[in-house]
Amino acid sequence: RMSDIDAAVKALKSTVDVLKSNPELLNAPQLAFFKEYLESLGATIPGSKPSASAADKPAESAPPPPQQKGPIVEEPDDDEEEEKEEPEEIDPDVISRDEADIDPPQELGEVGKEASEAEEEAAGDARAAAMDAMGEGNLELAVAKFSAAILAAPSANLLATRGTCFLKMKKPLAAIRDATRALEHNADSAKAYKLRGKAHCLLGDWKEAVKDLGTGQNIDYDEDSYELQKKAKAHVEKEKERERKKKEREEKRQKKLREQRAREMAESQAGAAGAGFPGMGGMGGFPGMGGMGGFPG
Repeated sequence: RMSDIDAAVKALKSTVDVLKSNPELLNAPQLAFFKEYLESLGATIPGSKPSASAADKPAESAPPPPQQKGPIVEEPDDDEEEEKEEPEEIDPDVISRDEADIDPPQELGEVGKEASEAEEEAAGDARAAAMDAMGEGNLELAVAKFSAAILAAPSANLLATRGTCFLKMKKPLAAIRDATRALEHNADSAKAYKLRGKAHCLLGDWKEAVKDLGTGQNIDYDEDSYELQKKAKAHVEKEKERERKKKEREEKRQKKLREQRAREMAESQAGAAGAGFPGMGGMGGFPGMGGMGGFPG
């Protein structure tokens, strides 16, 4: 009857559609009769040797086996190799914070103290002795004398000058404390700003150095500070470029991960669809492949 033929053709078409997606199913025992029939027509079945009935047929190149599903390991491309993070440039003048301070921290004096005449005189004598010690290169003695002067009659100039001694002693953290306290006495002290900027350079804190040196230069310009300011700005620009490249690399990495997850999900969904063999109902041992009854003879 025509209805039987139509049903059989429909079932066969459904079966062929599934086999197109999963040709390796032709090697299943349940489909041995169909496989032999195809081989007798000269077909080559992936993953199997031709049967005896097809041995005399000319060999045809088999299609490549289906790709193995599983996690995708991304190989680094040439761009990635070229975009490896550049090592941070180490400035030879920068020192470790572990060696950048004195112990115990220096006395900073009292802000707003009104010194007596005797204290002013004592501070003057101590300052003179400190300047002599600086001239002789005896920085430790100079610091001690400046400290005595600061305790007697603190001022922005005394603090900034002592801070200069700390800077020469490679103690930038102590110099920053003196500069900061000096600015509490005089917020327009160019000497204090420049001192703190130079101390930040010794620590490799380039952004802070640019800011303080720039403020000091706006108050009182000098060539030495300008050269140091240029150096600090160059470091800041390099840091910005490193951060920009680092951000780009991370964005690329995240994009690749998203694409990889999307591919893996698509493969997983395709594998799950293939495992169910939709539309192949009732064909012994294969779910969904039923209904492929005998063809009317």
